[in-house]
Order: sequence, then C-alpha cells, then structure tokens
Amino acid sequence: MEGNSTTDANGLVTIATYNTDWEAHIAQGVLDTHDIESTLGNEVFSSIYPIGFNSLGGVSLNVRACDADRAREVLANHKI
Repeated sequence: MEGNSTTDANGLVTIATYNTDWEAHIAQGVLDTHDIESTLGNEVFSSIYPIGFNSLGGVSLNVRACDADRAREVLANHKI
C-alpha cells in the first residue's frame, strides 16, 4: 500500500494505493464496517492486466474529502 492524497473534481480523495485488488477490497471492507463510503479506482485493470499492473498505478482507495482523516486512522488501526 502506498499513501497519497489527491483530490478529484467530485471531492474524492485517494487515501491509499494497493498493489492488488484483494488488498484494496479488504481495506474497503474495513472502511465499510466503520460506515465510511469508498470507491476503488483502476480495479478493472488489475484483473485484465495482473502482471505489470503496478506500472498502471495500482488500485486506488478513494473516500470523500470530509472522511479522509478518519478513514486513514481506521486503516492505520487495522494495519492495512
């Protein structure tokens, strides 16, 4: 997982980037159990191009900007 903080036009913030889709899904599930809505970016590419996928940027985990700090804290507490 890599941490970064980019915001898109819809007010979503990328709080982490994962090397595999399953890691991203686990993190998304943890956020979901804490009532934090999230989306995944580049998820389709990870299944189409599993080898060399990291060169495409990995799977990004995105949350609303207002939830970003809490989401990072939740993930840090779950060591994801």
